[in-house]
Amino acid sequence: MTFGVENVAGFEIGKIMSENSLVFSSLEFLFRFLPVFLVIFYLTPVKYRKIVLFIGSILMYACGEPQFVLLLLACTALNFLIGRNMRTDIESPCPHSRWRHKKQRKWLLLALATDVGVLAFFKIGNAADSNILLPLGISFYTFKMISYQMDVYRGKAEAAGSFWIFGSYICMFPQLTSGPIMRYGDAQDSLEAPRCTPQQFEEGLRLLVIGLGAKVLLADKLGLLWNDIQTIGFESISTPLAWLGAFTYSLQLYFDFEGYSLMAVGIGMMIGLPYIKNFNQPYMAVSVSDFWRRWHMTLGSWFRDYVYIPMGGNRKGLPRLVLNLCVVWLLTGLWHGGSVNFLVWGITVGVFVILEKLIYGKWLSRHSVLSHVYVWIIIPLTWVIFAVTSLKDLGIYFGRLFPFFGVGETLNPGDVFKYLSMYWWLLLGGIFFCIPAVSVWFNRHKRKWYGYALVLVIFWAAVYQLSNEANNPFMYFRF
Repeated sequence: MTFGVENVAGFEIGKIMSENSLVFSSLEFLFRFLPVFLVIFYLTPVKYRKIVLFIGSILMYACGEPQFVLLLLACTALNFLIGRNMRTDIESPCPHSRWRHKKQRKWLLLALATDVGVLAFFKIGNAADSNILLPLGISFYTFKMISYQMDVYRGKAEAAGSFWIFGSYICMFPQLTSGPIMRYGDAQDSLEAPRCTPQQFEEGLRLLVIGLGAKVLLADKLGLLWNDIQTIGFESISTPLAWLGAFTYSLQLYFDFEGYSLMAVGIGMMIGLPYIKNFNQPYMAVSVSDFWRRWHMTLGSWFRDYVYIPMGGNRKGLPRLVLNLCVVWLLTGLWHGGSVNFLVWGITVGVFVILEKLIYGKWLSRHSVLSHVYVWIIIPLTWVIFAVTSLKDLGIYFGRLFPFFGVGETLNPGDVFKYLSMYWWLLLGGIFFCIPAVSVWFNRHKRKWYGYALVLVIFWAAVYQLSNEANNPFMYFRF
C-alpha cells in the first residue's frame, strides 16, 4: 500500500514510504523513510521540529494502517484537551482545594474511561472475532496516554500547553508501534526544542545498528527452528527437540524485542530524545521476579507505578499483596492478547512470582548457581505458553516436554541431532550475546577503530541478509 504521488519538500511520498516503512528492519525504512525524515528534520528550524516529528509519524503510521489514523488522532486530541482542562483546574485561584481536586478527578476518570474503554473494546473484540482488527500499537500509545494523565493529576508532570509537543510524544514513530513506554516528563524538554549533539547522534546510530543485527542476524535466524517445529507438528517431535524449541524461542523473542527496543531508542537519540533502558540482561536473572524486573522494563515499571502501588503494593499485609500481584499479572496477560493462552501465561508467571515472595525466594538468593538454572528452566516453559495460542496444541507440547504425561510415541526420536547440526552456531551465538561481559567489553571499546569496524560489519551483514529475504515484522507488533 502506498500513498498517491504527493510532494513534500521535493520528495514523492509514494516513492519513499510504503507499509514496510513501519518495520525498522526493512530496506524501505533504512534507506528511504529514515534518511529522508532526518534530512527534513534537521533542515527545519528547531522550534518547528516537533511538528515535523508529529506529521512524519502520522504519515508512517498511515502507511500500515490508514483505517486507524483517525482513531489515533482522535485519542491524542481528546487526551490533550483533558490534560489542559486538568491543568486549568490545578492552576485555578479558587480557594476551595477540595472543589478543585474533585474537578481534576472527574477529568482523570473521563480520560481513564476513554483510554481503557478504547483499548478494551479492540482487545476483547479481536479475541471474540478475529475479523475485528487490532490497531497497530494501541497497547503502547494507550498506556502512554494513561501515564500522562496520571502524572498530570499527581503533579509529577506539567500538562502539555502545545498540541504539537503532546502529539509528537504520543505518536512519535520510534515508539509508536512497540514501545518502549517513555514517560511524558522524560520527553517533554527534548520535544520542546529537539536538538542532538554529534556524540548523541553517533550513539543513537550505533544502537540502531546493534538492534538491527540482533533482529536480522540472530532473532530471524533462530525463528527458523521454531517455524520448523510448528511445521512438523508438536505431536511428531521428540522430548529433546521440544526442549530445544523452547530454549530457541526464548532466545528468538529476546533478540527480536531487544533488537526493536535498541533500534527505537537509537532513532530517538538521533532526534534528541533521551536514552531509555528497556532490557537489563534478563537471562542473567536469579528468579522469575528478577527476570521481570529486567525484561521490558518500561512496561514493568508502568504496571508498578500505575497499578501495583496505587492498589497498596506490599504495604497492606500479605493477603493484599497476593491480590495486588494477581491483578497485575492478570492484566499483564490480557495486555498481551485476548486469547486464553495469554491469560494462562499471565496467571502462571504471577503464581511463580507469588511463590517466590512467600516461600522460596530467600532460598534462591542464597544459591546463585541453582537460581540461574531455575530461571533457565521456568522462563522457557512460560514462553511456550506465550507462543502456542491453541490450548490443545499447548497440551501436546507440554506432553512432549514431559513425556510421562503420555501423548503417544515419538515418530522421530533422533530429530534433535538433525536440528542441532543446523542451528548449533546460532544457539551458541545467542547464548554468547546474553553474557554481560560481552556488552561490557563492547562498551569499553566501541570508540576504538575495531569497534567502529565491528558496527560497520554488522550493518552490512544485516543489509545483505535483508536484501535476500522478505521482511519479517517484529514479534511485538501484534501487541
